Amino acid sequence: MYVIDRAVAAREMRRVLRPGGRFVAAVWAAAERCDIVLFQQTAGRFAPPPPVPGVGPGALADPTGFLAQLADAGIDVRVETGELGFDFHDFELAWEVLAGVTTAQLPAERRQEAKEAVQAVMWPHGRGSRHFRNVTQFLVGHVAG
Repeated sequence: MYVIDRAVAAREMRRVLRPGGRFVAAVWAAAERCDIVLFQQTAGRFAPPPPVPGVGPGALADPTGFLAQLADAGIDVRVETGELGFDFHDFELAWEVLAGVTTAQLPAERRQEAKEAVQAVMWPHGRGSRHFRNVTQFLVGHVAG
């Protein structure tokens, strides 16, 4: 989800994998299934657009295009889905841990707007503990032996 040129990445994976070689990549699902993506996308609405469109949290929520690039490169791949979760004791801790990269360069006023937006979306009933549900898609590939 952070690779800029996925076709090049697919070809490079194929180049370095021996026959029978395997790889696994983990990418997050869409915001409605993955709270960390919801958090990042909500805060990110207040930041400038990323330097490269289509890169970042949730960018491979639908991995179909990348799967085709991997297949074109000669890698057989399947998608396995798993739900991983974790808890934050309160909103402030979640903000401290997760908002840094997305909001670090924002002026204080915009950072506060982002913080309020995330709280409204993800903590509508207060700032207490919250479980983060994160559906992760594992791209499991191999080169025919």
